[in-house]
Amino acid sequence: MLAYADAHADTFYEAALKGHDPARDDSPLHINLPRMQAAGQTLQICSIFTPSRYSKSEATAFAHSIIDCLDRHVAAQPHALAKASRAADVAAHRPRISLIPWLEGASPLAGRLELLDEFYARGVRGIGLTHNHRNEVADGCGCKEPRQGLSEFGHQLVERMEAISVAVDCAHLPEPAFSQVMALAKRPPCISHTGCRALVNITRNADDAMLKAIAQRGGFVGIDFYPGHLIEDAFAPGARAAKADDVAAHVMHAVNLCGEEHVGFGSDFDGFEDTCTDLRHLGDLRNLEAALRVRGLKNHTLERIFSRNLLSYLGRVLD
Repeated sequence: MLAYADAHADTFYEAALKGHDPARDDSPLHINLPRMQAAGQTLQICSIFTPSRYSKSEATAFAHSIIDCLDRHVAAQPHALAKASRAADVAAHRPRISLIPWLEGASPLAGRLELLDEFYARGVRGIGLTHNHRNEVADGCGCKEPRQGLSEFGHQLVERMEAISVAVDCAHLPEPAFSQVMALAKRPPCISHTGCRALVNITRNADDAMLKAIAQRGGFVGIDFYPGHLIEDAFAPGARAAKADDVAAHVMHAVNLCGEEHVGFGSDFDGFEDTCTDLRHLGDLRNLEAALRVRGLKNHTLERIFSRNLLSYLGRVLD
């Protein structure tokens, strides 16, 4: 069995909001503990997502509530789950599954650098600088053009994140902010969850120049499983259904551009409802493996994509 590591999922956001128990096999979550164990999962990076309706102190409190939920479940399942702070913890924790909190959007920082240290103390080791909307850092990918790049706080935040070994995540980050981050970055950045814009031409997906920029700096690109990022007009009337093979197509495109050592998965599971027909939840991961094997990938490359690349990346940034 291939070990599995995932750079992005919203499972604990869903658990906190809706009361779902990720330890139960009958929960409606895409990811739950029995599926993680059956999939050979070693690491889950856990999105601490803050909706645009929250800002300033409300955003800060909301993010803390998601981390509280994660901590409660770790405390309830100490034999199976453990919070990790660095890549070396993942091997040390096995056979337990390591969890790393990761802000999706910097809104919880409320434009205050001291709050980065507060979230660091709670285990946050990466920050997606924006989501779709504008925050104190920059315009997100859903903002209208012309988009604003990094604010003064955004520049300060990237510099402070790198100083304390917090990963800079460029998912949802459009131009010109993306290029500004690349100019600032001294540690390897990442795009935790994305599709490839060459295959589906939407601003949310990373274009070829972005993918190459991440790889050239020793970073990581996680391909996600959301149909809207995988096929054109995924939800238009009469559109064909997305499949695991579409994920495989985006993986292959990224590998061809970045090299097989920089690509993995950031599923975005539990962050959307309409799934690929044969990748409905973590229990269907074998279908993605089969789709990649059909495209000619061998065990060594699959081991990299399924887990080793993400762990190597975290080792370069966090350890």
